[in-house]
Amino acid sequence: MKKFIKIGKINIVVAIFIIVGSIIYVRFSRYTDKMIYQTNGLAYDNFETTLNHKRYYFDIDDDIVLHGVLFKPDSQIARATIIHYPGKGMHLMASRKYYEILVKKGFQVFSFERRGFGESTGVANNSLTLKEDALYVFDKILDDVQVKNTPILIWGQSLGGAFATMNAAERNDKITGVILEGTFNSFPDIGKVYANALGLENFKWLIPLLMNNDFSAENEIKKISKPIWIVHSVIDKQVPFGLGKKLYEASDKSNTQFWEIEGKHIKAIFDYEEEYVQKFIDIIDY
Repeated sequence: MKKFIKIGKINIVVAIFIIVGSIIYVRFSRYTDKMIYQTNGLAYDNFETTLNHKRYYFDIDDDIVLHGVLFKPDSQIARATIIHYPGKGMHLMASRKYYEILVKKGFQVFSFERRGFGESTGVANNSLTLKEDALYVFDKILDDVQVKNTPILIWGQSLGGAFATMNAAERNDKITGVILEGTFNSFPDIGKVYANALGLENFKWLIPLLMNNDFSAENEIKKISKPIWIVHSVIDKQVPFGLGKKLYEASDKSNTQFWEIEGKHIKAIFDYEEEYVQKFIDIIDY
């Protein structure tokens, strides 16, 4: 009997060792980062647009080049520059239709494609590296003669909302305001929504142990002193409404407002065009 008890204890210790080891491996190998950022099958052959635009290629390392585009009004000086952080699967060819509305209203919009997406090279497998990329590109584009001296608005949608919030927090003195749509408060919380993709539907409590949360939006948003609008659909099926509310609850209410809407995930600019564009204008006039 003692022998069986001893074997049982050894098995428990081994099982604990394997579980802890697996958690450490997944966490420090940044396995979940790869799942979040790498997108397969979403590419295009050649970038095309009928909008007035300027293309950029940012040299990050010897073998890493990031592709960005500034979309501009045809016959007027831009009333402001919008730096857009799009959703996970939105390369520049996919997001052009969003920009048509804003350019028509006199804004210019800049966005770039993360590593390994669209025309950008490299591999997106580390949140901290992607954060460095975002801030590097932001600083570079602000030095561009066509962007300098224009009000800077940061716009983040879905996954891009995390980067938009981080960028705004890190460069609070450089911006005029922020609009976030259909985004979430933290990576572990959105990870729980998609736990089935990790095979952890019945073990959601493990998600915070497995996922890195390098720039939690609910922490970053507290550092922003400029006007913020958080937009979220009550019937959003990709990022639950509750996660948008959590982000709002973590914010400073003196400079943050919440706009509750109805409609599909990050489609508000099409469903509420005039009201949506007015939010950008209100921030400039604040």
